[in-house]
Amino acid sequence: MDWLKNKLDSLTIDFVKPRWIFASISGVMVIVSWILFFGYPGPQWGIDFQGGTEIHLKFNAEMDDKTQEITILDGEPVGVNDIREALKEMQLGDDVVQSVGPEDNQEYQIRIKDTTKGSAELQAQVMDKLREKYGADAIGEPRTEAEVGARMSIPFTSGTSPPLSEIEGVLEGMKGVTVAEAKERGEISVRLPGIADNITDALAEKIPQEFVVLATDSVGPKVGSDLATQGLVAILITLGLVLVYIAFRFDIAFAPGAVLALLHDVSLTAGVFVIVGLEINLAIVGALLTIVGYSLNDTIVIYDRIRENQDRYRRKDMPELINVSINETMARTLATSVTTFLAILPFLLFGGETLPALMGMPSAGDVIWAFAFAMLLGIVFGTYSTIYVASPTILVMQDVKPFLSKLIPDFARSNDQEDGGEIDPAALAALTASEKRRRERAEKARGTGGPG
Repeated sequence: MDWLKNKLDSLTIDFVKPRWIFASISGVMVIVSWILFFGYPGPQWGIDFQGGTEIHLKFNAEMDDKTQEITILDGEPVGVNDIREALKEMQLGDDVVQSVGPEDNQEYQIRIKDTTKGSAELQAQVMDKLREKYGADAIGEPRTEAEVGARMSIPFTSGTSPPLSEIEGVLEGMKGVTVAEAKERGEISVRLPGIADNITDALAEKIPQEFVVLATDSVGPKVGSDLATQGLVAILITLGLVLVYIAFRFDIAFAPGAVLALLHDVSLTAGVFVIVGLEINLAIVGALLTIVGYSLNDTIVIYDRIRENQDRYRRKDMPELINVSINETMARTLATSVTTFLAILPFLLFGGETLPALMGMPSAGDVIWAFAFAMLLGIVFGTYSTIYVASPTILVMQDVKPFLSKLIPDFARSNDQEDGGEIDPAALAALTASEKRRRERAEKARGTGGPG
């Protein structure tokens, strides 16, 4: 592999010259991504952000209560239409049932936005029974909270609630209804069966085949909204901290390019998710933050080389320094990208029910595959943006430095040196042995016979 490394070390590609072409392409892609995300068709939010209930079922299977092991049973296959027909009376709509993975897996996902759907009638029955027992004036207006089920906080106007055992007797016979102490004095908490319980009861009644509930998730609409806000804030804070870090670590002229590159990577990844129809949930927010870290690492490597070359080469213009620096770090950049890709490749090939049903594109609940897919996009966009977004932005900042230096004292740190285009001998002496050997190989490949 030495020949490949030597070849990469001897690269002299002009990355700066076509910067405006790539800037235009990147700008158009980012704008299109924003239109798709904030306009039409918009992202497919997971229940983490949208709120709702999600039930993952597997038919023709049973689970051992002690070991939690699942045993596959022989039986007639259950299709999507069979489940929709069983839930027809609940008026949930056909789009709430989705197949997960290949059809022979017999796995399905049922997703409902309204976590309290079907519980209104039961709530009315609870209130009628309590008012009949204690009188209409003794019961205040209940507060209902949407969770996996619906929880009612019922106040008593006297300020003192009856014993729980007495209330349990009043509500006896109401399937799935439980009573507990409320947080506030003089209130009781009544838990009603949620939509998940109603769905599993309906399926058990209408479909003879056995099934196992693999997972049930439920998030209230307020919690979902808060999580969406917190996810966006987390990304914005990260970008802000990157701006500050780069400004202190290198030069404030370097910072905007790093932030633009990260914003570029996150925007394009989100845009692809919208186009493909992949669900955006908390795991994907984690993937986006991981992409930010990956891309930033690559950007810092090139920025560090640019800064080193500013000290070693005297009076070389910035475009040439950027080109030299990118070419010198190309071997490392490609090695990092390829090794990261190889690390996530098994998750892309074997994660969840992938390659979601052999490129029929993704199964909604395949979090592992979606995370790996986001990371793959991050590798591609991150490598591209480091070279064609972050680094060329330094040139733009060099042009606006005179104006910003008037507004912010000491903004512009001069990169001009007094000597000619030779390497500073003191800086050359400070090079590590490995760096000296690398530069010697590169210069030998160029045929110049020495560093310069």
